[in-house]
Amino acid sequence: MRDEHFYTRALQFTPDKTEYYLGRAEWYCIEHEYDKAYKDFTKAVKLGADVKESYKYKTCMDYIEADRHISDLSKEIEKNPDNYEFYCKRAKYYLLKREYKNAISDVEQAVQLNPCPYTFEFKDDLLIKIREFNVFDVVNNAKKKDLIKAYRLRLKLAQDNLRLCQNEEYWRKRAELDFDKIIELSKDKTLALYLKVNFFEALSDIRQFKNDNTYINNAIMYCKRVIEQSKNRTDTMGKTLTYLYEIKLVSLYSNEDKFEQAMQTALNYPEKPLYQDIKKGLKYINDFAFMHFNVLSNDKID
Repeated sequence: MRDEHFYTRALQFTPDKTEYYLGRAEWYCIEHEYDKAYKDFTKAVKLGADVKESYKYKTCMDYIEADRHISDLSKEIEKNPDNYEFYCKRAKYYLLKREYKNAISDVEQAVQLNPCPYTFEFKDDLLIKIREFNVFDVVNNAKKKDLIKAYRLRLKLAQDNLRLCQNEEYWRKRAELDFDKIIELSKDKTLALYLKVNFFEALSDIRQFKNDNTYINNAIMYCKRVIEQSKNRTDTMGKTLTYLYEIKLVSLYSNEDKFEQAMQTALNYPEKPLYQDIKKGLKYINDFAFMHFNVLSNDKID
């Protein structure tokens, strides 16, 4: 999936390409940046695009016209205060405007008026969406010193959605981009990349039943990069980490039944470090992982 940066670069060379405006608008919609999406949709329409049937365009227009919809629905509620559907509809527009208290109040009222499966499901969906909106707002508004924590929060959201197989193409791309930002901001870029290995390895099980090796192959690819980078270090910790990363690569290959590659990697192990150095290396990895992600690495001493 292409992100906003691809479309922005492409538009610099072909500023009248309708598909690029539509692509970027749809990306902005997924990220709940509807003001930006509206500008791109408007430009695409001027260039001749027909977007009337686009769900994302309709959502974008709901955002642009949210105040009018809220006003109209408020008048309807005054006339029909027991109609739960009006509360559900108004809650949707409050959500788009990020007026979460009003949205929750309306959906609670709808549940009281009609405690049926539909209203309870609508409430659950609304709360999930509020979480998603909040996470994106945290990232967009975070100060530089808090950016890694903000990206970590969105990665947790990405992981949850990927495990549920929801909008996989987008969330995989979103996770890639956020990890790239974490690596860019991190003092130890190699170790940050190693966390990316662990992230995709943890997700690999959700694709196994579809015979899709995307996540584990990504983990293997990034692990190779980690090894290449760690070999550039000449200190004892560098040698220790290289050894630990090589062990991780053997494990990744073995999990994919790629035993020939696993054996070849094992035969190319650097000299095994001292036990105390391995212990220091694992502590270094765990401290880094806990500082950035509030989790501990799964790596252990055999």
